[in-house]
Amino acid sequence: CDIPVTDSKKLKSSSKLPLRNLLAGLVPFVEIATSTEITNDEDLLRAVGVDDLGPFESEPVNLELLDGLDQGQRSLRRAKLNRIASENGIQIELVRAKATHPRCLNELFEALGNKSSANTTLLFGLLREMLSMDMHQESPRVVVDRQGGLMRYQPLLSSKFHGGTISTVAETPEISRYRIERDQKILHIGFETQADGRHLPVALASMAAKTVRELLMNRLNTFFGKKLPGLKPTAGYVQDGRRWVAEIGDLPERLHIPRRDLIRDR
Repeated sequence: CDIPVTDSKKLKSSSKLPLRNLLAGLVPFVEIATSTEITNDEDLLRAVGVDDLGPFESEPVNLELLDGLDQGQRSLRRAKLNRIASENGIQIELVRAKATHPRCLNELFEALGNKSSANTTLLFGLLREMLSMDMHQESPRVVVDRQGGLMRYQPLLSSKFHGGTISTVAETPEISRYRIERDQKILHIGFETQADGRHLPVALASMAAKTVRELLMNRLNTFFGKKLPGLKPTAGYVQDGRRWVAEIGDLPERLHIPRRDLIRDR
């Protein structure tokens, strides 16, 4: 029983169970971190910290319908991962993802003026949330998959870590690393290209984010599919998203769903 952990784009399956590979890798980590057995999509979403499931009501979907595995097979994967972690001195403490729904994104776009600033705000909000938890070492190390082509992050870090002393360790086309001292604590943070290929936690984070997105899209498609029988589901990306928006017509208005809750502005 393999437990795949890699760039989430490589794990999306073309089979009838497109989330099979993602779930086979992600679920054992989440179950160990939370000491629970995941049985459906809502269990998984809440276990990774997504409590706001969006405005589109949907019944929970049994995980077996998404990954083709029964609880016995998942138990074997969990036991295998536990054994590997124990043998290598690894502790699986937390797996988290944050879902930002269209309304919140649109509000951020309005307030900040562009998508890049919105992404940065969300990134550092998540970072502050993680660092505030009482489970980190005195000098935690954070690795971020590099955002776009930016190579020099010291001005950005200075604007986010007020009162901190920020030292540049390295700035190359592949890796930008910094040491931040504040309140007698030290944080090491690196922004790296293809970080999900270098660091297992980054790959796992990529998988968690991708899975959350796909599960929430499933809820949207189920909701609108019941309201408009025969509607072809959408993956939500630009071209097919436009097709889907055209096909639902004025259905959101008839359901009293604001377009800002459904479609992001940029």
